[in-house]
Amino acid sequence: MKLKIFLTSTISFLLLSGGLSVAVGQAPSTAHEEGVYLVAYRTQNHINRSSPDVFHKVSGDLIAFLKSRNVNIAEDPERGILQTDESFSTESLLNLAKNARASSLLLVTVDRPAIKWLKVTVQAYDMTGKLLWQEEASSGGGFTGGGAPEKVFKTLQTKLEPRVGKPGLPERQPGTGTQPGGSSAQPTTPSD
Repeated sequence: MKLKIFLTSTISFLLLSGGLSVAVGQAPSTAHEEGVYLVAYRTQNHINRSSPDVFHKVSGDLIAFLKSRNVNIAEDPERGILQTDESFSTESLLNLAKNARASSLLLVTVDRPAIKWLKVTVQAYDMTGKLLWQEEASSGGGFTGGGAPEKVFKTLQTKLEPRVGKPGLPERQPGTGTQPGGSSAQPTTPSD
């Protein structure tokens, strides 16, 4: 009983004197670091005319390239980097990006049009859904599509390199070890 009275009076004194105001009700301030939420989408044409291995190679190579350039990829704690063949609205993808505490969305679409072996489109959106920029690379030459993933990836590298560190591809700040989503999970493939 004496301990309870002592603690109650001590806490009351600290509250009244302002000595506990920092400890009560104030969370430590954390700087919000910019990060991009990346979604790799495989179109129905690609599913019908190509293999999942091509999709995973293209998206995996692109993710590795971005990470090697220190792009801050915000990963969803539950899903990691989303690789899917399910079509989502931009609004739904932006909600996933918000949940991962990202400042932008990067949508990578892997397609297999009738006249090309491979077509990859990369679109960057801000959190209002405004398209910031778009880059595209494709390959259609030859009798087989054997070299298409490498050719497309090389073209994308050239187009994306100048965008690193700018809106849509923010760089990780020095001294930060974790990404905004707080995860280092591997890409997920819910439907492959």
